[in-house]
Amino acid sequence: MRLSLPVLLLGVTACAGFNKTSLKHWYPPPDTDTQQLCISERASRCTDQALAMIAPTANPKDPTRAAQLLGAACQQGDSKACDFLDAHFVGPKRLDPIPEGIGHGLPHASNSYGEIACTVNVEGEAYKCRSIQNGGYNQTYIDALLRVRYAPATFDGQKFESEYVERYVIQGDY
Repeated sequence: MRLSLPVLLLGVTACAGFNKTSLKHWYPPPDTDTQQLCISERASRCTDQALAMIAPTANPKDPTRAAQLLGAACQQGDSKACDFLDAHFVGPKRLDPIPEGIGHGLPHASNSYGEIACTVNVEGEAYKCRSIQNGGYNQTYIDALLRVRYAPATFDGQKFESEYVERYVIQGDY
């Protein structure tokens, strides 16, 4: 049984450990090192560092790393980072639907939550998919995500390779 987006987001945001900021502001999931670098006391420094990486004078520009730093700073409540992300970055988007029927046959009153991250290149293809939280159907979702098309992430309209996160909630058949 597949759920509509509002029900899916409601279910996902209720899951323990889920980062609600990532639904409001797009950014690639920061790795542990970046999260530790950008703790709340240093978030504004991460924002400044990120903006220097994508400044008009930066050569070369690094929008992927800048988005990770801005995301980590935004997670810590740095409004300058969040505002910049909203104004200049657009995350990758899945263009094709996931096949129906994933999770069919799950016992009544059971549910499954999973989270998968993939890298989406500038051609809109996913690769390097991996489980973030295994909900029991991650390999099935990974197989599907590798076969669908994406709009790549953009920084001020320029495509760049970035992370895409797919979250799913499957409820048991009734």
